Amino acid sequence: MTIDSATLAYQNRSLQVPRAPAQGLGARSASAMGGATIDRSSKLYEQCQEFESLFVNMMLKEMRATVEKSGLIDGGQAEEIFSDMLYDEYAKDMSKNAGFGLADAVYVELSRQSYVAG
Repeated sequence: MTIDSATLAYQNRSLQVPRAPAQGLGARSASAMGGATIDRSSKLYEQCQEFESLFVNMMLKEMRATVEKSGLIDGGQAEEIFSDMLYDEYAKDMSKNAGFGLADAVYVELSRQSYVAG
């Protein structure tokens, strides 16, 4: 099963981040970044994707902080823990499926640096 977009639902509103076309970023990044190829099965790329996930998680946390709580239903600390875990999973899913491109750019830069150093 493939996911075509990442959807985030909050208070009957949804934020949908469409998936990038398969050839869109990959074809552009290879030519725009000096012809570098991206090995998506490498450990380095997994770490770059984890970095992108952390970045997206920080972005979602700041977005959540702007929404006022009604006070009608307060789950306390349990709600906070669940909410943090839920948004961690949203961030992982969005970074894998939405095609932000941050992981690709970081991978290319780090692999370029390791090539120059090695």
